Amino acid sequence: MTKGNIMETSDFIELFTYNHIVRQNYIDLFKRSLSWEDLVKNHETGWLSLKDTLLHIIWIEDSWVNYTIHGLEDPNRPFPYSNYTSWSSIENYNSITTNSVSDYLSLLRSEDLDRLVSRINVDGIKRKSRVKDVLIHVVAEELHHRGEIIAILWQSNIRPPDMGWLSIMKRTDPIWILD
Repeated sequence: MTKGNIMETSDFIELFTYNHIVRQNYIDLFKRSLSWEDLVKNHETGWLSLKDTLLHIIWIEDSWVNYTIHGLEDPNRPFPYSNYTSWSSIENYNSITTNSVSDYLSLLRSEDLDRLVSRINVDGIKRKSRVKDVLIHVVAEELHHRGEIIAILWQSNIRPPDMGWLSIMKRTDPIWILD
């Protein structure tokens, strides 16, 4: 740990692994339970449709981790939501993003966490942040938008998939195992 970091690089690997598993579980649920029309329906949320909310989650991770942290401009700003017109296009983008992010995290060193990176926000102002804060932001952003998705699913009488850290990350014994 460097400079008082509370989180280790392995913690970020675990958090992103968790988010990737849960995100895939949502994609699988969407494919099983929703028509394409249901997926693109306007639900009056921040990104309007479930499709665009899901794409926003993926894009935030892609943009911040695969571009900003590496000092690159994201060529997908603004994000081209309308280019994604099929399940395969969404799944392909998710797969490319999660694989690239996982590769980056596998090489992340403790000293990288305090490195400053910069990004010009939508307000036109260039802001600097530490890598660890960017990574925390990406995780928090996904959780925030997952809440929007859950609300839409509940309103549609669809039960969201399990999201519990303990069960997803296998941190608890199954209840049917007796000592």
